[in-house]
Amino acid sequence: MSNIEWLLREAIEDFSMPTTPRFVADDEYWCATIERISLAPTLHVFLNDVSPRRDLRIGPMREVDRHVVGQVLLEGCVDIDFAHGAKARATRETSILYSASTESSVYMLKAGVRFHSAGYSLDPGRVERLFDGELPPVLHPLIHSRSGDERFIAAGSNSAMRNAAMALFAPGLNGPLRRLFMEGIVLQLLAVQSASAASHAMSRQQRDVLAPRERAAIHEARDRLLADMRCPPAISELADAVGLSERRLGIGFRLEFGATPFEILRDRRLEHARQALEQEALPLKEIAFRVGYNHVSNFIHAFRARYGAPPRQFLRPADGTVGS
Repeated sequence: MSNIEWLLREAIEDFSMPTTPRFVADDEYWCATIERISLAPTLHVFLNDVSPRRDLRIGPMREVDRHVVGQVLLEGCVDIDFAHGAKARATRETSILYSASTESSVYMLKAGVRFHSAGYSLDPGRVERLFDGELPPVLHPLIHSRSGDERFIAAGSNSAMRNAAMALFAPGLNGPLRRLFMEGIVLQLLAVQSASAASHAMSRQQRDVLAPRERAAIHEARDRLLADMRCPPAISELADAVGLSERRLGIGFRLEFGATPFEILRDRRLEHARQALEQEALPLKEIAFRVGYNHVSNFIHAFRARYGAPPRQFLRPADGTVGS
């Protein structure tokens, strides 16, 4: 039995759940079976099968020492809110590992969305000892975070991981045999989640680095995009022209220029319009059309948002001075 007391908060009503190893409810709030098994003082397992009938917030009442928590969902999803604003979401495709004091994590359940998961909590010191001096770098933020810190990492979830989590629900074993079996499954989940999180982090790092060919393609794409501001190419056409996927094109623009293709085009259009207003005595409608705006009202709105003043304040008067 865990030493954690749970609090169910819905609307204005507060009431605490019994701190029994197995809790079953079927009422106006939910249909729920929650089992909590203490395999050791440093290792606990949580088996959850909850179908909320209302939007619910589930959080612990009593603070305990910092620990590492893993969640593997078999069905549905759950949002996890932390005390200082961090948020995480676990789904069938994304498992979560996080480090926090129990008081800081609140599980948000949506009405009609089943929350079927296997979770576990481990003492950070035990996690570090398990890896015998070779703690994966991806776990360092969880193990070495200070008390009160909120750290979480996402890890992909696949059928093998979900099958292992499902095995924790399997009947047939009791007493020491069940505890031994479950401990082995938890250690297996920790290993595969750590490997998946490391792979996810590496993939993200690779996405955040452009190869020389990609960088050249991104600059070519910008030149093509701005060559005709009146009739610019569609993103799909631009990506095909430079040999990149639309997704990679968008990532490349953000890495190279700090903006999306649309933002680059919009800013260049408005910059060109401002120069025309200051240097040429042209009607507003003509300038708007020149830079790609078919409706003057849309142009005025975008210009004001960019420069903090309407375009008429930039019009070149007859005497050659800029209007105030």
